[in-house]
Order: sequence, then structure tokens, then C-alpha cells
Amino acid sequence: MGKHLHIRAYRSSDAPGILAIYRPFVLEGAVTFEIEVPSLDSFTQRLDSIASRFPFLVAESEGQIVGYAYAATHRERIAYQWAVETSVYLSQPGQGLGRRLYEPLLAELANRGFVWAYAVITLPNPASEGFHQALGYEPFALYKDAGQKQGKWCDVAWMRKRLNDSTPGMPEPRFLPACD
Repeated sequence: MGKHLHIRAYRSSDAPGILAIYRPFVLEGAVTFEIEVPSLDSFTQRLDSIASRFPFLVAESEGQIVGYAYAATHRERIAYQWAVETSVYLSQPGQGLGRRLYEPLLAELANRGFVWAYAVITLPNPASEGFHQALGYEPFALYKDAGQKQGKWCDVAWMRKRLNDSTPGMPEPRFLPACD
């Protein structure tokens, strides 16, 4: 990564750079259970849909996208609206960029009134588990043999971070476009 790192809101024009980071995760491991690399058009539509309702941050260095983090719907039913799933993908992990993306993402989610941020981690992945624990996530569920990828059954850990206290009758969280 270059000296000049800029973290900003997602734009549709970022999709090719984000897909370049995501592609190896689809093809070379089980971090994502996606089996085929999506087309650029379908991927752009997916990202645009997420960014129309949730914070979505992109890290750029010397004109190149080097990482991104976003929140997305946890489950479709309205009773789950206070919970989100968070994700972060980096071109070069281990340089502190994940924290620089996640901290403002989590702060914005709390500001918007969400209660829980969930991380879903395919195991084994001690780096991701440690990263999330360092940011205040706690493990709360383990799904044994949750999915099969590349001929191997994988366990999935669920971790959570409380963003706000849950109170009876609390207002709905604010679903707004991605922001800086």
C-alpha cells in the first residue's frame, strides 16, 4: 500500500476494483461460500443495492482499491431490522487496514440505531476471529458442517458486537445510502 490511503464511501465505479479483491476469495478458499465469481454487472447491482441502505466504505491507495467493508441485511423479516452482518475484504491483510475500515463502519451503524453487528466466519480462520475479537465481537454460535466448498465441509462461527442497547419500542434503525 502506498503512503496516501483514503477511506471513502462506495461508488458504483468501484465495483471492478472490489471484484478484483473478492475474486481470489471465491476461487481459492472458503472465506465466502460463493462458488462462482459473479459477473461485473450482477456484482455491481449487488453492491449498489447494499450501498443504497447501509454504510459501505472503500479504502483507496494511489488510485487502487485495496480494501472495503460494509454492512448488509442480516435476515429479511422486519423483526431482524436492528441486526446487520458486517464484512471486510482486503487485498493485503495484516497492515491495520481492516481496523481503519471497520471502526468508522461500526460507529456509523451505531449512529444509525442498529443494535447488533454480526460477523460470519468460515473456520479455521484465526486471523479473522482475532480481528473481530479485538474490535469487541464475541463468539456466540458455531454451525458445524455449515457448507461445502471445494470438496470440504466447513464450520462457520458467528460473532456479534453490541452497537446499542435494545429497549422496548425503540425506533427503527435508519437505512440510508453509504456515506463517508
